[in-house]
Amino acid sequence: MRRDSGQQTRVFVSYSRRDSRFVSWLADCLKEQGFLVDYDLSTDDRLGVDTGISAEDAWWTRVEEMITAADVVVFVVSPDSARSRVCEEEIAFTQAIGKRLIPVLFRPVDYRKIPPRLAALNVKVSFAEAEAVAEHDAIAQHEAASQHEAAALQLLMDALRHDVRWYRMATQVTAAARRWHTASRPAGHLLRGSALQEAEEWAARRPAEAGRLPDVVLSFLRAGREQEEEVRLVAEIQRARLDELREIVEPYLLAEIRLREQHEASVHPFHREEFRQMTDYLRSLLRIEAKKWHPQRAAHVQATGARDGYADIYRFPCCGKYAREFGAQHPSQLSSEGCRDVPEAIRARPRQAPSDWRRGSLLLGAREEAEHPRNRLTGGE
Repeated sequence: MRRDSGQQTRVFVSYSRRDSRFVSWLADCLKEQGFLVDYDLSTDDRLGVDTGISAEDAWWTRVEEMITAADVVVFVVSPDSARSRVCEEEIAFTQAIGKRLIPVLFRPVDYRKIPPRLAALNVKVSFAEAEAVAEHDAIAQHEAASQHEAAALQLLMDALRHDVRWYRMATQVTAAARRWHTASRPAGHLLRGSALQEAEEWAARRPAEAGRLPDVVLSFLRAGREQEEEVRLVAEIQRARLDELREIVEPYLLAEIRLREQHEASVHPFHREEFRQMTDYLRSLLRIEAKKWHPQRAAHVQATGARDGYADIYRFPCCGKYAREFGAQHPSQLSSEGCRDVPEAIRARPRQAPSDWRRGSLLLGAREEAEHPRNRLTGGE
């Protein structure tokens, strides 16, 4: 009844202990039809390894494990379960992890007075209506009750076997796959990220009665996964490539920064602030110190005149903030004034460049010889 593995559909029953006799009867009926039924007082597994709760289990932890392992959860509705805080928590946990939840009515409740989470459930399966049938005739009442129980049980088994949410999603995924195929299978039509993951999980829980997924759907999901893997691989390669480029560029930046620091005092005061900004910008390229950044590159808005130092005004589309720059320098997206947090993982300083880069660089070597000509004659001694 479940996927291709041949395993039984696993059902967890949430209920009030006052309804234990009904739950025991319901579990026996479902087990006769091939379902694996699990609940806290189940005695099918004497040691409580696969079903039920063992003597050494932490009770709520084990309940969470049982709900997580189930294919579908049946909630027995009664006045007692409606008042039970534990039952309410079981409903909340079931919904939080996205499990199928089927409520069955055992004893009538006043839906105006029950908790909102329970009241929101659509109760279609009821074992309670037979009590009001032919009250004056015990035999007729028994027969009517038996017929009603059989009908309710059949309705419940049909609901357990037929995953409505799965079939609804099947319609959506199949339609998307056919659109992709009809359009000559463009990459832009493929699912990505969480949508792809959800579709893959949907395919993995295919009910046995649904039959094999269409080839176009399988190809659609496979192409989506291949595209995701390619995107991930490209990102990894680009990161490795940037790390290598950084090792080459870093010594040049360090040399430029040292020269700028040495000559800053000789820069005309009118240009000194612009000079310092450029130096700070070069320093920022060596490490990501900012904890904020702008996801979108700033757009040029206007330029000021001599009174404001011939500055260029930029605006970041992501947050609307403005930045003032000099000398045609585009504002950095990495800034303490940014509108988004920089991930902690990339705030670390890049790796130091190999020490032999300075010797191997013709540009840096020529510059050092120009600054220290005696090195050519003395070998640096």
